[in-house]
Amino acid sequence: MSIKNIKSIAVTLLVFLSYSVSAQEEVKVPLTNPNKEGFLKAEIINGSITVKGYEGDEVIVKGIQREGERRSRNRGRGNRVGLKRISANSLEFSVEEFDNVVRVKSSVNGTTDFEIKVPKNFSLKLSTVNRGDIYVENVNGTMDISNTNGKITLKDISGSVSADALNKDIIVSFVKVNPDIPMAFSSLNGDIDITLPKNVKADIKVKSDRGEIYTDFDIKTRPSKAKVIKGDRKKRNAYSVKVEKWIIGSINGGGPEILFKNFNGDVILRSR
Repeated sequence: MSIKNIKSIAVTLLVFLSYSVSAQEEVKVPLTNPNKEGFLKAEIINGSITVKGYEGDEVIVKGIQREGERRSRNRGRGNRVGLKRISANSLEFSVEEFDNVVRVKSSVNGTTDFEIKVPKNFSLKLSTVNRGDIYVENVNGTMDISNTNGKITLKDISGSVSADALNKDIIVSFVKVNPDIPMAFSSLNGDIDITLPKNVKADIKVKSDRGEIYTDFDIKTRPSKAKVIKGDRKKRNAYSVKVEKWIIGSINGGGPEILFKNFNGDVILRSR
């Protein structure tokens, strides 16, 4: 067994064994190569994820069990009058590192919030589904962020982002944008509020079905083309033309595409 694999297994065992006595735990994970950019993957079901960049060369993960969400299972189990209940701590999560890729996983039982510190140059893949927001601050890298029922906030970040939120807002503030990578932001029931450097060069594509679009950039717009689908007569497919309400334009002469797609919320594009 390699040294890298031994390190991953040791960290995982440490986390699982430590939760019989504590409602929260912090572990420090060394990187295989601290001089290279790392990649954090944290994809959970219940809870919030907070990631902050710092001047260090380890990934520090703190898991916190949220109190007051354990369901009662006393129905149909007889009389418990006069007995004391002994609570078992249900907090479980694992952290694994292999070749600068750090994976954080939590149990599906209960709600676990994560507070994670990473070196500033770190790429992220973060997602949660229920009872939590995602917050990232002071990180430089490629970010893939998804939240089903909570908010996404990315503050003072650099790099590129692909973000989607189903039922809450997406708020992103860039210090610097990667000039070579396209980005995309989508929401169903929340606002999309993005702040970009005023000198950013980008082609934009914006649509909001039931919301408004606001910006302080000088955007050179052009008409969007109808999408034409030609059917095959032999297969009796129809010839169709689809016209959508996209705003297409360029900022500072154009560059990689940034797509904004919303349904029930506004799209706000700010300069800094």
